[in-house]
Amino acid sequence: MSQFGRLQHIKLKGFRSIRELDLELAPLNVLIGANGAGKSNFISFFKFMNKLLEKDLQLCTQDMGGADRVLYFGKKTTSEISIDLHFSPNGYEASLVPTQDNRLIFKDEFCIFYGDEYGYSGGTKRYALAKAGAEESRLPKPSANTAPGFVAGYLSDWKVYHFHDTSDTAKVKGSHSIHDCERLRPQGENIAAFLYNIRETSSYQKIVKTIQRVAPFFHDFVFQEEKNELIRLRWKHKGSDEYFDATMLSDGTLRLICLTTLLMQPQLPTILLLDEPELGLHPFAIQLLAAMMRSASAKTQIIASTQSVTLANEFSWQDIVVVDQVENASRFRRLEETKVTQWLDDFRMGDLWEMNLLGGTPE
Repeated sequence: MSQFGRLQHIKLKGFRSIRELDLELAPLNVLIGANGAGKSNFISFFKFMNKLLEKDLQLCTQDMGGADRVLYFGKKTTSEISIDLHFSPNGYEASLVPTQDNRLIFKDEFCIFYGDEYGYSGGTKRYALAKAGAEESRLPKPSANTAPGFVAGYLSDWKVYHFHDTSDTAKVKGSHSIHDCERLRPQGENIAAFLYNIRETSSYQKIVKTIQRVAPFFHDFVFQEEKNELIRLRWKHKGSDEYFDATMLSDGTLRLICLTTLLMQPQLPTILLLDEPELGLHPFAIQLLAAMMRSASAKTQIIASTQSVTLANEFSWQDIVVVDQVENASRFRRLEETKVTQWLDDFRMGDLWEMNLLGGTPE
């Protein structure tokens, strides 16, 4: 994918288990590590930033247990959260500090336009946003006309997708407004409306054919509007005139449908954040998932965490980010070519991880 607009670098201090992070990001980034290493905390930062953009910092902080739970080892250890993001030609910087009543407020907030990177004669420009003591961000509504507007538009895409809930009460199995179809929601609750909206596109046909590779009994989706302009996920079984709904799909098949729709949709978001997408999938479906991720990363940026050796085996060493707990803090590092190439003729990345040659395993 193009460098323009991609999140190229992230610096983060004092957030949850992350004492200090300085990480270059690629189009495809697959986080591997032991339970509790900090993968989910890294993914949750993007959700935190999306809430900040939506002017929900106070509610988000409360939902996370207050400032004491958001700061690395609490406010007795960490005095502020420092954020520095670079998505060329723009950037975002902010510092958040705790209050006596366990909230987070702004110490400062800036957007940056790195004009030098594109030969702009005016050079780098900084735009001050929230002032010291502000309870919410001063980022504007998304727009392509200004640096702050561009940054806001970019952050608005930062949704963490997880299709883990396939219980009887899962939102993906229920009815949803047929008009809520512009963007697939993080838990897939509007998937029927979304598929209905793209049904005339070539992407829809690719989604159906991909699902059939793992679920050969699947023929196609059936779109039937219910009363009050609601719609739910329905499908037709091959060789039958009967229609079924999502309750008649296995958990793995339902998750695959959501992941395939997300990764093969006609217009991808600027970034896709996936938390353990392999959960409940058959090994062949995991291989197919990896292929879709690699293909999508040519058009958008992907950050995914995984616990699966099978999934890690499908990626190159350049795609991997190893997460370890070192001195009670999450450490993130990319692999060095000189330290892995000696193994690549005989082993794949997941195998090396399982053999503890990469790190990212319990000490």
